[in-house]
Amino acid sequence: MKNSPLLTLVGGAEAGEQVMPSYEESLAYQARLLGLWEQQQRVLGYTEASIALSSRNLDEFLKVGGAFIWNVTTADVDRFYEQLVGRGLAYSTRRKYQSNLTTFLEYLRARHAHDIWQRYRVAVPSVLDKFNRHYHREDDRDEAVVPPRAEVLERFWSGMKEAMGKARKFAPVARDYALFKVLELAGLRINEAVMLEVKDCRFDLGEQGKLHVRFGKGSKGSGHKARWVPMLDGLDQLLRWYLEHVRPCFTKAKDGPLFLAESGNRLTRDTARASLPRRQKELGFTADELFSPHQLRHAFASNLTERGVDLLTLKELLGHVEVSTTFTYTTPSSSYLEKRVRLAQEKWRTLLLEEKE
Repeated sequence: MKNSPLLTLVGGAEAGEQVMPSYEESLAYQARLLGLWEQQQRVLGYTEASIALSSRNLDEFLKVGGAFIWNVTTADVDRFYEQLVGRGLAYSTRRKYQSNLTTFLEYLRARHAHDIWQRYRVAVPSVLDKFNRHYHREDDRDEAVVPPRAEVLERFWSGMKEAMGKARKFAPVARDYALFKVLELAGLRINEAVMLEVKDCRFDLGEQGKLHVRFGKGSKGSGHKARWVPMLDGLDQLLRWYLEHVRPCFTKAKDGPLFLAESGNRLTRDTARASLPRRQKELGFTADELFSPHQLRHAFASNLTERGVDLLTLKELLGHVEVSTTFTYTTPSSSYLEKRVRLAQEKWRTLLLEEKE
């Protein structure tokens, strides 16, 4: 029987003995499989942003597991989930990682199982079972996301302003201050903020100006959903200050990305996201005081809710598809609830007095 091209002779090895691919060859083969999977996602019509996120999640899993995809085990998945829990990621976020892993393994099982067997004599693994699978559940929502307390936010903004005056490098601190303020004052997602361009700051529209959010999150890979967000609560003044005094420290160009890295390239989402906890820790915030970029978005929603903005308006400002999602973003403070109860009581007292008269 003739040897397969995959079967070679090494030293004194007997004819027909399979020599496993080297680490470098396996690394290249895995990269090829990932590339083919990305191509298949394009066939299904997913956006480049969705494909990039899925690939990033898979890459993160493979790095933590330390094994090639055809060798991963349930123990690798459990260990990865433990790290996600340790980072404080929500159940719904962990379920997204699972979705990417499951889809990729299903793709390999359907399209490349035979080739993987020929190369490594292993079947595409099944690593999810009833003990580690993340099912959809009632608390798989954003209700657990609570905006930072008002006093915590005030201390953070004050600390950032003070840090600007003391920092060895003014520009990065000032840029981060402006970026995080945009999240709070415009309710943007972190990716929407870093994808802003200078041209998206339209000071000529509305009363104080508007932000054109061109890379809003679509639903189920449907593509970007653009929207306009008014510059409220001094956001216009903040952006004018940033464009005049901070952005020129990174580039002389008048157009291009709004938020830049020190290299002069666009600030990435991961770098921006990592900067927030780092800045908080530098200011001496404790673990229970730390908040995420997404919590600043919730702070925006809760603040407008307390000021009487209706859910339908808030839905458009946040770029949600369903108003039910917007409802989970409104977390009014206890003082606000007390004020509403007092107003209701005063209203009834007034009505009773009018009836007696």
